[in-house]
Amino acid sequence: MPKIVVRQGDTLTLVPALTPLATLVPPPPTPIPHGTAGFRIEGPPACVPDDIESLVISPVAYTTPALPQAGSGRVELKVPAQNRAKYARASQGETEVVVNGGPFDVVFTVQTPASNSAGATDTPGATYRGKAPVNCPRVRPVRAG
Repeated sequence: MPKIVVRQGDTLTLVPALTPLATLVPPPPTPIPHGTAGFRIEGPPACVPDDIESLVISPVAYTTPALPQAGSGRVELKVPAQNRAKYARASQGETEVVVNGGPFDVVFTVQTPASNSAGATDTPGATYRGKAPVNCPRVRPVRAG
């Protein structure tokens, strides 16, 4: 089944729930800052996986049930297999593009640890996992895959 190609300016929304149990205080939806696929969709350039995976959102606040005083960290995104498709261009062969096949994977890394009133803190560098759905509004969908 064809999927909508992700392009520069489409937005990512961080889901607050993380694993192991933690909660992000997500920023507003984040626009994808650039697309480098070499072709455009209704004006903006299409995205390749590295356009998403090179994006870092920081600082992002977080807490855990045991550590309710907020800390912060950085969010990096990974493009899973269901969000990748080959887009054929007659004169230039195939390009792997990002499609809206479901949420992207989130890796949250602690930079400033969350804490509690007893003095306990999280471990700097600890990682949590989550999801980030992508919003791809289109006037006329362009599909790949």
